Amino acid sequence: MTNQAMDHFKSQVLLILSEVPQGECIAYGELAKQAGFPSHARRVGFLMKNLPKDTKLPWHRVVNSQRKISFAENTDAYIRQRERLEQEGWTIVGNKLTVNELTNM
Repeated sequence: MTNQAMDHFKSQVLLILSEVPQGECIAYGELAKQAGFPSHARRVGFLMKNLPKDTKLPWHRVVNSQRKISFAENTDAYIRQRERLEQEGWTIVGNKLTVNELTNM
């Protein structure tokens, strides 16, 4: 991917990510697809992993296609993502999001 294409990819992914509403989540592959790069789910993951820790973007709303948190359990990143998702109403069993209590009322 050229630098120009990579910049376009990044800007599209971050724009779409910024619009994911609280209480919802999106899969890496779906985010890539909506950005116009349907076969770049791993690149989305790399981009999410390398966002600054103080980002205001809702990176925690991005999960894998099985609705699971992709970080290894009990790592700092896993714990941060799980806590943020739980604050938004998600019930998480192991590393899988099961139901959002706030959106299912």
